[in-house]
Amino acid sequence: MDTFEEVKWPFTKGRRSVAAPIRLFRAAVGPVLLLAATPASLVGCASSSVPELVVPSVLYVPHDPHGTADLRVQEKQAAGATVTFDAGDLAGTAIIRTALDRCPVRLPVFRCEGDVGGLSGGGSLQVFHLSPAKGAAAGDSAVLRYRVTSPGRPAVTGSTRIVIGRPVLTVEAHADRLDVDPGGRLAVSLTIRNTGDVPARGVALFVDTRDGIEPAERHGNCRYRGGTSTWCRLPAAEVVIPPGASYRLGAPEVLRAGRDATYPSVSFRADALGTDYVPPQPLASRYRRGDGAALRLVAADARGAGTAHGNSSELKVTVRNQSDLVAVAGTARGPVGSLATVRVGVRNDGPGALPAPARVEFTVPPGTTVVSSPYEFERDEELIDQQCRALAPDGTPLTTPSARQPRARRYVCTARAGAVGATTTFPFTLRIDKAAAGRGGRVSVSGGEAGRPGHDAVAANDTAEVDVSVWPGPAWATPGHYVAAVVVLAVLALATALGAWRRRRSHRAGHTG
Repeated sequence: MDTFEEVKWPFTKGRRSVAAPIRLFRAAVGPVLLLAATPASLVGCASSSVPELVVPSVLYVPHDPHGTADLRVQEKQAAGATVTFDAGDLAGTAIIRTALDRCPVRLPVFRCEGDVGGLSGGGSLQVFHLSPAKGAAAGDSAVLRYRVTSPGRPAVTGSTRIVIGRPVLTVEAHADRLDVDPGGRLAVSLTIRNTGDVPARGVALFVDTRDGIEPAERHGNCRYRGGTSTWCRLPAAEVVIPPGASYRLGAPEVLRAGRDATYPSVSFRADALGTDYVPPQPLASRYRRGDGAALRLVAADARGAGTAHGNSSELKVTVRNQSDLVAVAGTARGPVGSLATVRVGVRNDGPGALPAPARVEFTVPPGTTVVSSPYEFERDEELIDQQCRALAPDGTPLTTPSARQPRARRYVCTARAGAVGATTTFPFTLRIDKAAAGRGGRVSVSGGEAGRPGHDAVAANDTAEVDVSVWPGPAWATPGHYVAAVVVLAVLALATALGAWRRRRSHRAGHTG
């Protein structure tokens, strides 16, 4: 066992006897600390300046005389580096051409200087077009090699296997059911077929869930971002799908609907490794590895596979749930001639969320005039519908959807009721024109759309009255002015009380003196 002993310096009386050991300690320890710190700093600088080569391990070139594939060669960190390309193996397999004339190609070996295609963060980026050579067949391959050199730094090498032809995967998903109870489960069978002309060596699978459904199990060879995104990469050592062959999940993927889910959906996307999307590092770092059984792909009977039309498949699920939409209405308060803002909208009291839009219809109270309605300049600029539209008495819009809406007696707004407990309101500024103004304004709400109805079983709270409270006084005597007046009076009263307290304190101090 290690023991620690307190070191006691033999201090004696007097300043010189105390200072001497301290000077000796500094003299002995200072150089040691400097020597210990110097190598670490040098190593840190050296490691950060070593060139870093970023190239794909494999590049698939379409087997088409007019087809091309783009090769991106990025060198990071080292400024002034030179990338040497050895393209001798490409003869008879692929043709390489430079993009944007940044780096001329001179076979079989050519070089690109580091300042060509420079990046703002240091390093360089080169882009090349590759196409199949005359007479090349699907499946032919060659290796393009790289060597990065920079003065005073170690060389870095790398390579890319160029393959003529592409693996093209299609996905077909089937669920054992498409309607479940809240909290219920469904099992999805997935079939992946290679319709390309070369084998898919490894498969990347993305599963995206939306609106309240998530995987019931998290596989140990997959990564997860929350409960909405699954990312699995199965290497060539685990799965190779030849052209025309089909593979399926070793076990159905089980999904669980949330208690507040109403219309969730799930989509599956599969790509061969080398053609798949790899999230950038900031996004990839948000994924966490699962801890369940590994996801597996096994050979399937191609004759039993259906007709798939792309590398993704989406399933829409219906949960036997409902959303209670509640109309929200405010009250306009103030004297005649004043302006008052009233908010109207909708609240979702659940128990189910509603991903579909909700309709909020606002009837303006008698004796008031709309001075302003919700308007966003950005929507007008981009020709996007405003959230609220002015309607004629017969229900037809009074102007174009993206423009500022005119004054009207009736408006309809589109809201996102969304999650349970969520409230969406829209502000309208009214001018109170008559002392007799009172009841008569109304808000009515309805939710859902074709294929996604709201299933609102409580109709009593789908409407609410918009009241107008009128009191005597000038037009400026609005609630806001009254609040401001109260605040000013409170400040004056506080200042008066503070001044009196200070005067009494000064008077007492004078008598004491």
